[in-house]
Amino acid sequence: MTNFAVIDVGQKVVAKELIDILKQNLVFYKLGKMQKVNKGANSKTVVFRGFAKLPLASTPLTEGTVPSGHDLTMNSVSVTLSQYGDYTKISDLAEFLYDRSMVKDASEVLGIQAQETIDGLVRDTIAAGTNVIYGDGSVSARASVTSSMVLTTTLVRRAVRFLERNNVKKFTSPIGLIKEAYALVAHPDTLNDLRADTAFVNAVNYSSPNPDNPNRGDLFTGEVGYWMGARIISSTAAPVWAGAGGGTPAATVYGVLVFGEGAYAVSELESGLETYIHTGGVQDTNNPLEQYSTVGWKWTGAAAILDNNRIVRLEVGATLSGSSA
Repeated sequence: MTNFAVIDVGQKVVAKELIDILKQNLVFYKLGKMQKVNKGANSKTVVFRGFAKLPLASTPLTEGTVPSGHDLTMNSVSVTLSQYGDYTKISDLAEFLYDRSMVKDASEVLGIQAQETIDGLVRDTIAAGTNVIYGDGSVSARASVTSSMVLTTTLVRRAVRFLERNNVKKFTSPIGLIKEAYALVAHPDTLNDLRADTAFVNAVNYSSPNPDNPNRGDLFTGEVGYWMGARIISSTAAPVWAGAGGGTPAATVYGVLVFGEGAYAVSELESGLETYIHTGGVQDTNNPLEQYSTVGWKWTGAAAILDNNRIVRLEVGATLSGSSA
């Protein structure tokens, strides 16, 4: 939903662009199970419920004897919605003298801010999962991870083994050439080392090179390959802990998140992201001379891990870190 004050048609188009920018680039937000909160819900707390598995009924029944049976066990996870947002003011003189629409440009900047804020909130939630493999698996704390303990096929295979052992459901691929896969989200610094693995399979090996194929290119945003049962997704939004590792100087530690379907959920108001573009009007007593316009956004939501056994975090170093080439 987009709210308008006194606004022209061109500005209505700008408001739509703000939402589109947000939706195109999200990684963690779009991979979570979504739960919308409808108007009139009377609570900011969302509860996710499910039943625990029953033990196998492997004992033969005794003729004429009623078995003891088992009670169902309810599991629940609750999360409370919080509200986030920001805005900027644009003076009438700046808008007049600027050689293009400052409202439009401000909308694009705020769209990036909204994207990084929401995706970062979801990332921080799932990066707090309890299943962690530190470094190359030989250390037991983040502070012991060194820059030489890079992301390898061995670690990818170990993470996938953990999920498969817990019977975690894989995401269904939209392209059909790969039936199922887990998601592995990693920073480009860590993928630089994985790409050095001569056994790594690049995404081009399973996406059709034929432009006429309607399935061509239907990959996750930022996806670079499929390997060991996981679809590898590159994102600078992946967790990074600068100077948190071992060595001299202290190594930067990177979080690589590997998870399956139903690992976590995102809940938000049914209106989703709300955008606001206001220009001064005759009824606006706070802006009587119409000296400025405002552009902003607001989101009310939260994220929660539903099952820690459906997500594992690798904490590794990288051969190259930082912004230098």
